[in-house]
Amino acid sequence: MLPNIKHNDYLLTLKLNKIKKNNIVVASYDDKKFIVKRIKSISEKFITFSSDNKKTESEFCDKKFPIETNINRAVLVYRYPFSFAFI
Repeated sequence: MLPNIKHNDYLLTLKLNKIKKNNIVVASYDDKKFIVKRIKSISEKFITFSSDNKKTESEFCDKKFPIETNINRAVLVYRYPFSFAFI
């Protein structure tokens, strides 16, 4: 998610009922992994993610995830030492 989110950044997330296209989210994938992506599109049944880093794409980009996927919206990023940004 470079350049907006960097390695070792901490994210504050909230479980919100309403998420929108272009929100940065943390999604639980396969109950073992967490992925940080931007929402590319939302339909009645699926959500599709994209990455901010256009130089690299992951296996999760452009893949359709069920709308029931556990998704939390990122609202704040903390970067050491003492840098906060609302996203």
